[in-house]
Amino acid sequence: MTAETIPALVEHAARVHGDREAVVSGALRWTFARLRDEVRAAARAAIAAGVRPGDRAAIWAPNGVEWIVAALGAVSAGASWCR
Repeated sequence: MTAETIPALVEHAARVHGDREAVVSGALRWTFARLRDEVRAAARAAIAAGVRPGDRAAIWAPNGVEWIVAALGAVSAGASWCR
């Protein structure tokens, strides 16, 4: 299976690599399944905050797990990426 979108890639990675580590940052260690769950929660929060498909989204944050989750969550909610 080839993932056609970033949200599909997150879901696919969780199915294929579920218990393997996806994010390691200091003491934090998240599996692909945990990352998927966090991204789903961030997408729900973005939608609840009014993000709609096609909206532009930007994230101002240092590199880290929060940025990863926010970016993937926004895209999963349908937002477009700004640079």
